[in-house]
Amino acid sequence: MVTDPLADMFTRLRNGARVGKSEVIAPYSNLAERVAQVLKEEGFLGGVRKFSASGGKERGGRFFLALKEPKIENIVRLSKPGARWYVSWRGIQKPPIGIRIISTPKGIMTNFEAHKKKLGGELLGEVW
Repeated sequence: MVTDPLADMFTRLRNGARVGKSEVIAPYSNLAERVAQVLKEEGFLGGVRKFSASGGKERGGRFFLALKEPKIENIVRLSKPGARWYVSWRGIQKPPIGIRIISTPKGIMTNFEAHKKKLGGELLGEVW
């Protein structure tokens, strides 16, 4: 059992991009799906599709993540289950390259959207 599905998804995306895969399969969670949708909107993923290996009877399931060119150069988990990392909207810093993904009270969004809407939250990850 995976204790941090988001970190697992990030690892699968990073490894898949490094070896040149066109898609990866990751364990499904609501948080991971919302983060994948943000990555798709920002152009890092080509598609996100949920499926169940046992015809819908399996709890959780998995989903396909289609990688897009240009590749994800790196993706890291910032806030971890044992050490959460929260920022106010003023404390959201723009990374030198790429985006940061933030969980706010209004949903999962990029650092640019959160700053524009003046929302703080938990820094989930960084992608470039």
